[in-house]
Amino acid sequence: MSETQALEALTTEVRQRLDALDTSIGGKIDERLSDSRLTELVKANLKSVLDEDPDFARKLKFGATDRKLVGTKYARAGLTTADIEILYDMQNALAGQPKVEGGGTYTGPSEELRNTFDAVSKGRYVDNAVAQAQDERQLEDAYRSRRIDRATFDAGLRAIRAAMDTAESGYGSQLVGAEYVGELWEAARRDSRVFNLLDSWEMNAPTAYLPVEVDIPEMMFVSENTANNSSDYSTVKTGSQRVAVTAKKFVLHQMWSGEMEEDSIIPFVPFLRRQAGLGLAHYSDALVLNGDDTNAGTGNINLDDADPADTKYYLAFDGIRHVGIVDNTGNSIDVAGAISLPIFNRLRGLMIDGTRLVDWGHPIDPNDLVFVADPETADRVALLDEVLTVDKYGQNATILNGELARVLGHPMIGSIAVPKTEADGKASTTGSNNVKGQLVAFNRRGFKVGWRRRVQLETERLPGRDQTRLVYSMRLGFGRFSPTGAASGIDAAAVAYDISLS
Repeated sequence: MSETQALEALTTEVRQRLDALDTSIGGKIDERLSDSRLTELVKANLKSVLDEDPDFARKLKFGATDRKLVGTKYARAGLTTADIEILYDMQNALAGQPKVEGGGTYTGPSEELRNTFDAVSKGRYVDNAVAQAQDERQLEDAYRSRRIDRATFDAGLRAIRAAMDTAESGYGSQLVGAEYVGELWEAARRDSRVFNLLDSWEMNAPTAYLPVEVDIPEMMFVSENTANNSSDYSTVKTGSQRVAVTAKKFVLHQMWSGEMEEDSIIPFVPFLRRQAGLGLAHYSDALVLNGDDTNAGTGNINLDDADPADTKYYLAFDGIRHVGIVDNTGNSIDVAGAISLPIFNRLRGLMIDGTRLVDWGHPIDPNDLVFVADPETADRVALLDEVLTVDKYGQNATILNGELARVLGHPMIGSIAVPKTEADGKASTTGSNNVKGQLVAFNRRGFKVGWRRRVQLETERLPGRDQTRLVYSMRLGFGRFSPTGAASGIDAAAVAYDISLS
C-alpha cells in the first residue's frame, strides 16, 4: 500500500470516529468548528484508535477486511466478507452455464474462493422449495385456527407461489445466513430518507397482523367504595383493530456485459454491491411513499392516464401519499399556489382524530412528525423566513438523512422519491405535464414495514447477449394503521399538492 493509500485509510478511520461524536451534526462535522478544535478531536480519536485496536497497522495495510482474508488475493482487492459471499454466489450460480468467449462452460467457484467462503462466511444454501413448503404450512395453520378467512388464505397461497417463482433466475436455492444480506438491508436503511424512519419487524408468516389501538380507555370519577362486599366498577373497553400485512416480492436487476470469470469480476464486486444498495434505498423510499395498487388505465397516482406495467413496484400495496390523495381526501390540501408556512400548520391540523383522541399531527416527540417533499419544493421551503435551516441547528442537533430544515419544530426532508405531478396530485405519463410540487406530512408511528425475507441474490447468464443478469429479491410487507380497519380512517398522513414551482 502506498503512502497516499495509507493516509486515505487513516483519514477514513478517524472520520468514522468523528462522525459518531456528539459534536457532529447527523454524521457531518460542524463547519463552525475551528481548525484547532478539529485538530484536538483528531488527536484524541487517533489515540483511541491505537489504544483500542492493536491491529490498526494491519488494517492500514490490508484495509478493514476480515482478518481471515489477510494474505489472499481478495484482501488485496479490498473485498469484505460480504463481497466474498456475493462473488461466491455469482460463481456458484453460473456453474455449468455456457461461455461466450472461448467456448466451454463456467466451472463455478475456484478452490481458493470456495475455501475462503467456507472460512469467513456463515451462509448456507437452502432450496426454495423447502422455504415455500414452510410458508404454506404456516398459512394452513393460520387458516385452520381461524386466524384468517378463506379469501385471505387463497390470496396468501397465490402470493407465496408467485414470490417463490424462480423462473427468472438460474437456480432454485437461496443463500441464507449470509453477511451481504444484512449489509444490503442496512444500506437500504442507511441511504434511504423515509424508509429508514419507519419501524420494521420480522414477519413469522407470509401474512401477519399488526394490532392497532382504536381509542384510549376513559378515566372515570368514582366514589369511594366502603362496603365490605365491594363490586366492580363499570369499565370502558379499549377499542382495537388489526391491520393485515402480506409480504410481496420485489426484485432489482443489474446487467453486466461480458464474461464473469472470477478473476475479472473481483475488482467490480464492491461496486456492484454499492449500486445494489443505492437501488434498494431509493426504491424502498419510493415504495412506502408512492404505493398504489390501482392497476387500470386511469387512476393510479403514479400514472394517472395510462395502464401501469404489471411489474411496477408501486402496485404491491398502497403507500403514504395514497392516504391524502385517494383514501382520505379530507387529509389533503389543493394549494394552487406557492408553498407557505400556513400550509404546514393546516396539514398538522388535518391529522387529528378527535373521536379517538389521537393527535398524529402534534406528537410528543417532534421527530415523529416528518415533512417530505420533492427536491424543488423542499428547496423553496428552506428559503422561507420562518424556517430553521440546518446551519442554524446547533452542535448537538440530530439530522435525519436528507433533512434540509425544521418547520414548526419538525424535520423537513427533500427526496427525489416524491414525484412532481399534475395539478390533481397524480403523475401523468407525459413528463412535461408534471410541473407541480407536493408536500407530504406523516407520523412515522402510523406505518410499519414487515420483512419476510430480506435479500436474495440470483444470477442468470444470457449468452446470446453476452450479459449476466444479477437479480436481488426481497419480500416485504407494509402496514398502515387505521382505527376503523378501512383506509378512509387513516389520519397518520396528509398531503398538500398543486404547489407552484415557477
